[in-house]
Amino acid sequence: MKKIIYLSFLSVILASSCANKTKETDTTTQTTNTTVQTNNTATELNTGGSQQAKAQAKQKIEDIRKQVLNKEMTIGEAAQQYSDDPGSNKAGGRYSNIARGQFVPEFEKVAFALQPGEISEVFETQYGFHFVQLIAKHNNLIDVSHVLIIPK
Repeated sequence: MKKIIYLSFLSVILASSCANKTKETDTTTQTTNTTVQTNNTATELNTGGSQQAKAQAKQKIEDIRKQVLNKEMTIGEAAQQYSDDPGSNKAGGRYSNIARGQFVPEFEKVAFALQPGEISEVFETQYGFHFVQLIAKHNNLIDVSHVLIIPK
């Protein structure tokens, strides 16, 4: 009997987490909590990102950005030391010859709006928090360096 209840509880958790996936808007993530009742015990399931983890990630990247702006390190050094982007951190956060449509819209909106050498404010995408520096524009392509911090 306990095994059936346990399996039913797992089914409810799985169904709940699939049905209540994190809903994303341009700049915010909403968290959905679901309460499951089994054997007179209520269990609350958090099916979204932790607000505390997001706040810590945002503070961390803001601090890194300040160090770059204060010339305590370059954005390349910051990316190598701190960035959670495995595709670019070893290369100093560098992506070259980016055309529109290659990255998520939030990233492209910021990156393509910058002037060469300019460093963006911190912004959020589905991957976490970023800031980006435009290195160069050539034709319809850009070269950037960025730092990504993923909430953990």
